[in-house]
Amino acid sequence: MISLKVDDREVTATLRKLLARSQNPEPAMAGIAARMLGAVEDNFRAEGRPAKWKALKPSTLAARAAAGKSGKILQRTSHLARSMTPFHSRTVAGVGTNVPYAAAMNNGSKPHEIKPKNKKALFFGGRFAKKVKHPGTVARPFMVLVDRDKADIIQIMAAHIMSGT
Repeated sequence: MISLKVDDREVTATLRKLLARSQNPEPAMAGIAARMLGAVEDNFRAEGRPAKWKALKPSTLAARAAAGKSGKILQRTSHLARSMTPFHSRTVAGVGTNVPYAAAMNNGSKPHEIKPKNKKALFFGGRFAKKVKHPGTVARPFMVLVDRDKADIIQIMAAHIMSGT
């Protein structure tokens, strides 16, 4: 599972105040998790924030068009984007996914060999092979918060603190 965790001093300091002053911080944590989900959704919509993701190759775009699939980056089927799930407790808020390839898409991967797990051969590129050399994956970070997202999270925490609950 890949999850989004904010390690920002200002956010952390405000969170500590929330936890110290609040009898029940869970509603604020639910709001924070929802905002984090919104941020990840914004990243998919914008195809990268704050910086745009590396563009797809023309051959990839052509293959997708021929297959009737989306030309948006990381959204050939939209399975990854739809898999994002918010979670929270009294002291934790986040968003995550259980899609196995999420970490490779977010962080990138090095070149590696792919071998069949349950069969004698792979079918790849119109031929059978005992192994395939994967060139690696370009990192396209979707589990990030931009400054505006962090400010929104601080505002959610501050509003909860001010409400006195």
